[in-house]
Amino acid sequence: MSDNRLFLVYDPAFDDMDAEGCPAFGYVLLFNEADADLYKSGENPPFAAVSLLFTDHADESISGDLLGWAQLDAPELQDFPLGYFFMLMEQAAQVAINAYRQVGHVPDRLIALNMPEDDLIQFDVQFANLQLEDKDAEVQLAQQMMAGRPYLDS
Repeated sequence: MSDNRLFLVYDPAFDDMDAEGCPAFGYVLLFNEADADLYKSGENPPFAAVSLLFTDHADESISGDLLGWAQLDAPELQDFPLGYFFMLMEQAAQVAINAYRQVGHVPDRLIALNMPEDDLIQFDVQFANLQLEDKDAEVQLAQQMMAGRPYLDS
């Protein structure tokens, strides 16, 4: 975690429906960019990773659930503060689902940047296969993303 970034990679292998039949999206939390690039969908990786499920409930609430982890004895997981992990999981779920609600496409990657001096987590939301028709559509998408950020207050 030397560069202070965490990578949440969308993995449809972990997608599921909750008891209410609401959509849920599986993500894998990885601790460096090299691991994020090497990660293979649905496989138990040989490096530290945490699988998560973010659910968009019918009542418009959002939840994040821990599914499991790989390499529990890895230093990244040993040194990771539990309270920070839960804050990250809650905010990542809000970011991913709000982005999905706005564009109808699940973000392929969230890059979380810890800003400890401000006690904030900033997310870079990336869509690998989102097709935009023209430059105006790109500007409109950016405006939609900026307008729908209730998670910044959480």
